[in-house]
Amino acid sequence: MKNNSKKRQTKINRFEKELQKSIRNLRKTRGLTQKQLGNMLGVDQATISNFESGKTVMSITQVYEMLLIFGNDFSSPNIAQLMGNNQAGTALVA
Repeated sequence: MKNNSKKRQTKINRFEKELQKSIRNLRKTRGLTQKQLGNMLGVDQATISNFESGKTVMSITQVYEMLLIFGNDFSSPNIAQLMGNNQAGTALVA
């Protein structure tokens, strides 16, 4: 897949969508508004909305901060699953 940019981009898009769902699900499960989550991460409500809708991509620092704040409750997409491997993989952030 090294030289197949379309396949890589497809997998990147899939990862981003799964991450967006994880953020929204965690926020709702915890009963947080977008504004409250934004305050926890040091960003405004519109930024959280943009993360969840895919208009903005979280930085790796922001993803790590989510892990530090929420611990194991924050789950990101499993890389092995996104790659289509049948073997159990290691979660990117977990």
